[in-house]
Amino acid sequence: MKYIISIFTLSVVAFYSCNSGSNNNTTQTNTYTAPDDAAIKKAVDDAYASISFKSGDQPRYDSIQYYFIPQAQLINYITDTAQILSINDFVKAFRNYVESTKITSFNEQEIYGRTDQFGNIAQRISTYKTFVNSTDIVKERGVNSFQLIKTPQGWKVSSIIWDIEKTGLQIPNTYLGK
Repeated sequence: MKYIISIFTLSVVAFYSCNSGSNNNTTQTNTYTAPDDAAIKKAVDDAYASISFKSGDQPRYDSIQYYFIPQAQLINYITDTAQILSINDFVKAFRNYVESTKITSFNEQEIYGRTDQFGNIAQRISTYKTFVNSTDIVKERGVNSFQLIKTPQGWKVSSIIWDIEKTGLQIPNTYLGK
């Protein structure tokens, strides 16, 4: 009888020992870091910087396209309907917005971001704030979903989809890093 109990005890110990680490493969954690996170974040920061300009400076419209692939699409939900623009159309629309509304300074920057990457593709959820003609008052906040691809020239934006905070649509804490 002692022999059977000993075998049973050893079997139970062996079973739990073998299975104790199996949950580690299925447990979700918030500690994932994309392999190229710094380079991807830099590509996103560069895209923001390309549309930003200080009072007294002129926007650098020609440099905006450098951070995007030529086929890039920019899709916004500022209204209730998606507005889909090519990168060239976006630059034209941005120029028209700046010139027709007499914008003297524009700054858009990331508040919080999270990157997911697999090989040569990545997505960055980027919560942003925008300052227009003043650095004291936030004009707009929203969430951008950047899709990026790794090219021989580095990470480039292939598309951005975004929506802005408005009545009935507040940015959730998860997109603010809380």
